[in-house]
Amino acid sequence: MKKAFLALLLLSPATAMAQGAPVATAAAVDPATTVTREFALKGGDNFRDVGGYRTADGRKVMWGKLYRSASVGRYTAEDQALIRGLSVGSIIDLRSTRERQADKSPWMQGADIGYWTRDYDLSGGNLGALFAKGAKIDAATMRGAMIDGYRAFPKEQAASYRVLFDRLLHSDKAVIVNCTAGKDRTGLATALVLSALGVPRDTIMRDYLLSNSALDMDALRADAGLKAAAAALPADVIQPLLDVEPAYLDAAFDQIDKDYGSVENYLKRELGVDRAAIQHLRQRMLR
Repeated sequence: MKKAFLALLLLSPATAMAQGAPVATAAAVDPATTVTREFALKGGDNFRDVGGYRTADGRKVMWGKLYRSASVGRYTAEDQALIRGLSVGSIIDLRSTRERQADKSPWMQGADIGYWTRDYDLSGGNLGALFAKGAKIDAATMRGAMIDGYRAFPKEQAASYRVLFDRLLHSDKAVIVNCTAGKDRTGLATALVLSALGVPRDTIMRDYLLSNSALDMDALRADAGLKAAAAALPADVIQPLLDVEPAYLDAAFDQIDKDYGSVENYLKRELGVDRAAIQHLRQRMLR
């Protein structure tokens, strides 16, 4: 299981989504406050505010507390100015060591932002090995490898998720959590935070699936790391690698239930986030 999780290792940051200055899109706006969920960046992708969602008890996740993003490694100077304007105090970078080596402008490492990452190699099934051997892969195989990867995330990413929760619990400034495409490791990270806040699972799934529209799929397909694979495989086979699907996130939660009994137990045992910490998080992030 030492081969890279292909969906994440092969995807380098997507090319620019917008040609003008980074401004919020109109994809999802809170009608009460006109706060916008999605932002267009020149060098980044899939950048979204996680605020505005209703919890089961009727409260709402505050805007401007947690942002989710694809790679931060190619943010332009304008993107960086936007980030500082959002009062971001922490970046939790979930990318592996190999992924970060592709950065052309690792600005965050010397910035006045609490940048955190760790050195590790991704695991997540044998899809990388299959590609290396030139084996024929169908859509079901690709989808199965994605599901296997999601089942590995809760333990594989626990060290990173632990820091994410710590920053949310103790920092007064906003936090960005990112990976390469901002949809898989980041998707589960966001889902865990929303779960801790008491957001219903169907709402969490809707947020997760927004990556299918927030990502520039054409840019991902054309990315240098995917050109060979895309050329060798039919579109229907490569698509499960690029998309997010309900079955992926469901697999992660199912594995959590099997290994820990519940998300609450997972948060406590793996991340050190007990009931008292959850209540404190809700006080900080809900209104």
